[in-house]
Amino acid sequence: MPLHNAAMAVDLAWRDAVRAACDPVFASADVDFRWNGHSDFGVGSAPTLLWEADPLQFAARYPDGRIEESYGEGWPAPCIDYWVYIDPVSMTARLNVEGWGGPDPVVELTGDGVVDGQLLAAAFAEIL
Repeated sequence: MPLHNAAMAVDLAWRDAVRAACDPVFASADVDFRWNGHSDFGVGSAPTLLWEADPLQFAARYPDGRIEESYGEGWPAPCIDYWVYIDPVSMTARLNVEGWGGPDPVVELTGDGVVDGQLLAAAFAEIL
């Protein structure tokens, strides 16, 4: 991982640009993904982004994800979470998604919301 001299600015404009790039990927998954604007994006916190899918639609569309089995008796879940955990210092984002059998993908960021949005959207498109 490359070293960076300064942390990137993660502000609402950056967040909105990322969301604009990722929303079409989630819409094309056709499982009623919705943006959760209540994810932590405040001052003094590690910024996060969150999209949530309808669990029944998700399970039907992605049966190989074994999402029902992962919840066991807790099924159906209230939603299926697709998180982005942003580290502004290392300029990386870790994707944490339910129904994905692989390791959490880590995306190197540029600090440009439009470019970072495209990078994150491409990572989500590979998963979905």
